[in-house]
Amino acid sequence: MTCAYVVYYTNARLELAYIFLGFSIILFYIAHKNILLPSTRKSYGIALFPMSFGTLLLLPLDKMSIIFGIVTLGISDALAGLVGEHFARKKHVFLYESKSWLGFTTFYFCTVCIGYFFIGFTPILFILALIPALSELFSYRGSDNFTVPIIATLWLSILTNYVLPNETWIVYLFIVLVLIIVYYKKWLTMAGTTAAMLLASMIIFSVGFKYLIPISIFFVVGSLTSKLHPKSKDASGRNAFQVFANGLVAVIAIIIYAFTKNELFIIAYFASVAISFADTLSSDVGIFFRHKTYDITSLQPTKVGISGGISFVGTIAGILGAFSLALIIKVIFELDYFSMCLIGLSGTLGMIVDSILGSLWQSKYKENDDITEEKTSTNQLINGFSWLNNDGVNILTNLIVVGLIIWITIV
Repeated sequence: MTCAYVVYYTNARLELAYIFLGFSIILFYIAHKNILLPSTRKSYGIALFPMSFGTLLLLPLDKMSIIFGIVTLGISDALAGLVGEHFARKKHVFLYESKSWLGFTTFYFCTVCIGYFFIGFTPILFILALIPALSELFSYRGSDNFTVPIIATLWLSILTNYVLPNETWIVYLFIVLVLIIVYYKKWLTMAGTTAAMLLASMIIFSVGFKYLIPISIFFVVGSLTSKLHPKSKDASGRNAFQVFANGLVAVIAIIIYAFTKNELFIIAYFASVAISFADTLSSDVGIFFRHKTYDITSLQPTKVGISGGISFVGTIAGILGAFSLALIIKVIFELDYFSMCLIGLSGTLGMIVDSILGSLWQSKYKENDDITEEKTSTNQLINGFSWLNNDGVNILTNLIVVGLIIWITIV
């Protein structure tokens, strides 16, 4: 709250940003060495909150929006932590850390009250509070001290500059109902459903519900194809890791478009969805038909279902999926043929890059003369990096290919 006071009254915005970032470095060292901290649990939250404030001050954002983000962290996040710690009877691991729905509810209603002082009473107020509250559930070692102020600030900036069509609320309630049904159908876990609601809300209330169609097609088709092999972990419901791995880069592109109005980032959004769609189809169809599978880098036969392996039928399914989705997007959004081909090629390239990264860098283990991607205490790492799993490869692939598409388009 002192930081919010200083931000409000200072005219030396750039200098204050450097002070925040400088102290963030010092506090990272303190947190890493666990000096003077009240808990033995390793957390970098004490260093991440000044980093978020410094970052926000460096961006061309309204000062009051930044203060809203800071106050939301100072009050809503703190009270949610206290209530969740002392009164919540049941907690859930949404990503890495245990959170409670009681803490979420506390965060949400506190943010509604804070938002009232910034924008007054309006229906938008309830969505303004929802996104920071949902984002707080997904944290790792205090990362919400960085993400909550950033998301709250950006979200206020977006909502104050976007005029909602009247039908948006009806569509949103329908999406919420669909997600509830999806959860009970076990297409998504509870954490996965919450992550999907977060990403869907950000799309609907930043650019409109029409842009939810491509990623919805991917989700529905991907959920159906995962049922082709019921023993897979996807068949029991996608978790939050998988939802973010396939949708986070796409939503970041949407948020950038909401600020810049540069249509290049809409194409980047479509390309990211096509990448995830092609990769999912190629994997699911390839595993189902169990044709001969070869490692993409060594061209040696490999076990069906192991990352890095490709098959003829799986590859064809991925290519057809990418270009089919691109055609649907072209019709709905009235794109030109160049953009359609770019989206289809992005999906195809993403499928190939994902296989290459899966072959070279993704962790694989040996278990009783068998190769697996599941890490256990007895497995021996035989390939890749232990910290890079399939979800990490999906995010990395999206970043590489989408970044390449943006660079090619700009050049």
